[in-house]
Amino acid sequence: MIKSQVIVHPYNMAQSDWVRCISPLTQFMGPNDFQITPSITQIICNNKDALKQTRAVILQKPTAPGRAQIALYYAKLKKECGFKLVTDLDDLQWDLSPIIASYAKNIPNHDQMMLTSLKQVLPLFDVVVCSTRYLASRIKSDLGVNAVVMPNGISRSLFGMNRRTSAFSGKPKVMYAGNLGHFTAEIPGDLEGAWMPWIRKHIEDGSIDFQIFGEPDFLKDLDGKFTKIPYTNFMQFASTAASYKPDFFLAPLASNNFNRAKSDLKLKEAAALGAVFIGSDFASSPYSYAPKEQLVGANATVEELDSIFTQLCNPEKFMQAINWQYQSMEEKHWAHEDLEFQKKFVATYL
Repeated sequence: MIKSQVIVHPYNMAQSDWVRCISPLTQFMGPNDFQITPSITQIICNNKDALKQTRAVILQKPTAPGRAQIALYYAKLKKECGFKLVTDLDDLQWDLSPIIASYAKNIPNHDQMMLTSLKQVLPLFDVVVCSTRYLASRIKSDLGVNAVVMPNGISRSLFGMNRRTSAFSGKPKVMYAGNLGHFTAEIPGDLEGAWMPWIRKHIEDGSIDFQIFGEPDFLKDLDGKFTKIPYTNFMQFASTAASYKPDFFLAPLASNNFNRAKSDLKLKEAAALGAVFIGSDFASSPYSYAPKEQLVGANATVEELDSIFTQLCNPEKFMQAINWQYQSMEEKHWAHEDLEFQKKFVATYL
């Protein structure tokens, strides 16, 4: 019997669910002879005949409310029905950074509770997939569970297929597409150090066209002097970002283990957008393979960040960075357009 169905239970349609499962599965199902059935509710498939035609059941965020029960249900049927039960992790869900930990401040002993829950639920799955080697190593060391690594990928076509061939002219357009929930007035989070004062300085003197998704509190007093991009869902993020034609793409990350477990997705997005990436430099940063000329140290000053930016504004340096990014993604895979990435993805999840 040809197993033609793949059932996916994304926790929601936010970035990790969309980037890691829904988008690639949708693009890969035609050439690989399967049909994806996403369910963003808690409704499970209780038809055994349908499950016997299922290649894989993929359940993301298995420790979220109600998810362990779904995992247990499918685990009891997987041998009888012959499907592969897979879970996917994209974040370090324990050992949280201060700003991420603030989300869990009303949950007593959050980290220990999460570790206990993961130790109980992960053995139910045939395969545990994660996004980075660091995250896989922490899953092994902290939970005693093996995980396979499937990197996050970028579909070049979602951002537009044209490769940038010339440097920018006029005022540089500088985009920040990070999560506004990853910093507060009290805790700068990913915008710690020189980033926030550097952004404010250049908005105030009018030397950049700063573009940001959402309504940042730290720029309220500068309202009207920068470009606010309305929030969009993740299915439309690529085309929306591309429509603003950024020249630079900022990707600051605070130096903590939560961010060491994150992927290099923002660097890949910059490459797809044809924008020069500027990111954070720290031990085991996901961007550690990028040229040092595009990285900002944790202790950098506003003047040092200015120096990096000024150098990259030079047309020759700008195009050198663009070409490195593009070539790097050719080597690391333009995920959805690359057959090797597609084969690995299908073999890993299905």
